[in-house]
Amino acid sequence: MRPAETRTFIAGGNLDVPDVSPRSWATNWPLHLVVAGTTLLGLVAGPGPVPTLLVLLWLVVYAAAHWAVVLRGLLGAGAVSGILLGAIALALLAFSHQGIHLFAAFMLMWVLLSSYRTGLVATLLLATGMTLVLLPDGLDRGPAGVAVVLAVGLGSALFSILMASWIWQTELLSHERRELAEQLAATVARLEDTRTELLALEHRRGADEEASRFAAEIHDTLAQSFTSITMLSQAARQTDAAGRADAVPSALLAQIEEVSREGLAQARALIARTQPPLDLAAGLDRLAADLEERTGVRTRVDASGWSPVATRAEVVLLRTLQEALRNIERHAEAATVRIHLTREDAVALLEVADDGIGVDTGLPTAGYGLVGMRSRLEAEGGALHLRSSRGGGTTLRASLPVAPEDGPSGGTGHQGDGAAAMPSVPGHPEVPRAR
Repeated sequence: MRPAETRTFIAGGNLDVPDVSPRSWATNWPLHLVVAGTTLLGLVAGPGPVPTLLVLLWLVVYAAAHWAVVLRGLLGAGAVSGILLGAIALALLAFSHQGIHLFAAFMLMWVLLSSYRTGLVATLLLATGMTLVLLPDGLDRGPAGVAVVLAVGLGSALFSILMASWIWQTELLSHERRELAEQLAATVARLEDTRTELLALEHRRGADEEASRFAAEIHDTLAQSFTSITMLSQAARQTDAAGRADAVPSALLAQIEEVSREGLAQARALIARTQPPLDLAAGLDRLAADLEERTGVRTRVDASGWSPVATRAEVVLLRTLQEALRNIERHAEAATVRIHLTREDAVALLEVADDGIGVDTGLPTAGYGLVGMRSRLEAEGGALHLRSSRGGGTTLRASLPVAPEDGPSGGTGHQGDGAAAMPSVPGHPEVPRAR
């Protein structure tokens, strides 16, 4: 059962506060202790059977109200129980002059009734009833006794109203804070959803722009190169069909080769632009950590003298190290490996040394992957040197000419507007310049 919401009036304003909550009443142990204490005192101090019966009736009504509201969810039973408990408290005051039950009754008016206004009316009625019950004794004592009775009634009502108002205002503020917290959480969730959607849209927009830019670059570079190759090939076939001199087809073939090389360089440059920047020093650390984790070989990296270079050169060095570490893992039986990466002017130097069993440098080395490493380095103008002896470990030293990092590297790139510039072929004005 969820607590109902009711319109109440505090300090002249319309305010929403929670109604009687079965769960809150079921766990209101201070109230239960007050009722139990007043019942026990009433039974002990009861002067006769009537007050005792009234105390027992008080307990039965309270238990019935608890059963009806908490277990059955009948919120209306709370108001009926409040009226009955107030009447029993007044009866106990009249028959045995026990006022302790009135203390509990003033509390119960605010718990069992459904709104601040009904609690206020019930409190005033209970205070009026208490005053009327005590008034005969006050009249017997004269004006002073009447004044005391009126003061007790008025004071009880004011104290109950002030305490209840403070409690209800506190509950109201708690209720408003809960609502604000829920609204804030909902707003944060909506903002997070909006942020996620905006990020997705931005990602899609960036991907679309990159695809458009990439397509335009392909059109301006590779497509023009392919067009030139096609036209030159057609011109070569026409020359061959006409039986012209061999010098002209040779010139055509040379230009086809030149355009093809430019197209290859442009393709490499485009691919390099799409790859993320390579952090070579971090890559060496990862490879060393992987080797040590897999094999237990103690591996140390020194890249203190390194500064970034073009991506293509860093890829060649990284592939060289990968192959070297693979050879060490398979053949060296080493306990330690040292990797040193540095740069001296325009030359990158990579040295990998181990304390393994070594190799005979006079034997063929194709099985150790050295041929592939040497070919890769020499293709970029570098060199590979190997120093080793049986039982004395192996030191591999790779050198590679490099340029400072100034953007993606992948070849000669493209010139001018990015097209492969094609001069006119002598004797073939029908072959135009590629654009």
